[in-house]
Amino acid sequence: MDSASQTSASPPPNDALTLPVEPRESSLVSRPQPSHDLQNTLNRSRPSGVDWLIRLGLFAAALLLTVRQIGVANPNDLVYPLLVCGALAGAYLLASVPAVAAQLRQWASEQPLSAAFLPLLGVLPVIVYARSTPDFDATEVLFVSVLVLLPMACAILNRPQLRRGDVPLGLITVALPILLPFARDVMSGNGSTGVANDLPPVLDTLGVCLRLGAFALPVLLLLFTTRDQKAHLGFLFACAVLSVWYAVAFDAFPLVRVAPRLDIGYLQLAVIPLFLYLLAVSGRFGRLGLAFQPTPQGVSVVSTNLALFAVIAVPVGLVTGFLTAGFLGPTVSEGASRALAIYLLSALPEEILFRGTILTYMQDVLRWPQSVVIGLSALVFGASRFTHLAASNVIWLVALVALAGVFYARAFLATRNVAASAVVHAAVNWVWWALFKG
Repeated sequence: MDSASQTSASPPPNDALTLPVEPRESSLVSRPQPSHDLQNTLNRSRPSGVDWLIRLGLFAAALLLTVRQIGVANPNDLVYPLLVCGALAGAYLLASVPAVAAQLRQWASEQPLSAAFLPLLGVLPVIVYARSTPDFDATEVLFVSVLVLLPMACAILNRPQLRRGDVPLGLITVALPILLPFARDVMSGNGSTGVANDLPPVLDTLGVCLRLGAFALPVLLLLFTTRDQKAHLGFLFACAVLSVWYAVAFDAFPLVRVAPRLDIGYLQLAVIPLFLYLLAVSGRFGRLGLAFQPTPQGVSVVSTNLALFAVIAVPVGLVTGFLTAGFLGPTVSEGASRALAIYLLSALPEEILFRGTILTYMQDVLRWPQSVVIGLSALVFGASRFTHLAASNVIWLVALVALAGVFYARAFLATRNVAASAVVHAAVNWVWWALFKG
């Protein structure tokens, strides 16, 4: 098993790891906390030795996965991909350390401008790529920079109480990744006939509905929250999270390949540590409870929720025809590499977003009952699969993914560790890949 959990007790919303959850309202930049408070936080949030060993093992395995995908026909061709993927994998696993997140939070409170611009260093490989590839549009560098900078600025400027100036900034930040693919197609002349009045293929009827629904989320948050909720809404933080999510979901990031045979582009990898950084500087990292050290309680929670989901989902999928048996018969190395890729590149990032961020936002900020939080977060998770328009029978896909979201949420709430719910998530995806067609 890749992961487990910490104790089942839920830490209070203002747990010391958040330093605190929100900056103080009285000024643009929070006054730094006393050094002894920061030191106490760091001492409490340092991973154990076993946790560090697992992180190093995941780092090494990620590099081996990169080598496996690219191949070793020419070892010289591995140098650049391994440097880039190694840096991103290191940033991913290092940014997930609570003590590092606490340091970043402290630094952002002291130097907010520097903290907002630091992630732009991640755009440098895109600039190098643009200079070395004649057919790459250099304006993409500007688009990527804005997509990175605006969410970071919102996360750092976030305040608990909703202010009038937060609304336009937040809505612009959310709208940008939704509209950018459309703007890119118009600028490149990819309309169906090349006529300016024609809508490009990306904005067919279903595409329009998806984008309107995505933009409606922050609007509904404004319309259907009470005055008391608006006093601690953290609207800019919510918009920052949605912006990063939509940039991936709607393919707002251009495809920048690290190597021809890699399944995922540079920016699709870079967005994972970027999102962890956003959580750190906004003071929301502590609620993830991210730890990789196995515990008996974590193993029990993971096994129980995986079994309960399988008992319900497999019969439903087979009866409806959405699932059909189709054992792939992978080798041990193929199965292991697939499991690692699913865990690091799909399950854990999605759990950090949907359970560690969206679910905890509903619970801590909106203060909804746990049953409502589980149900709504599962519905949002299921609805995210509407972007898989090529999938046959997308309604059953959404329904089963939403059902899975219920059990992922149960695992997270029982352990307060997204690494534990990510194990359930990865196991479901791996079994689906290995045993079924659907």
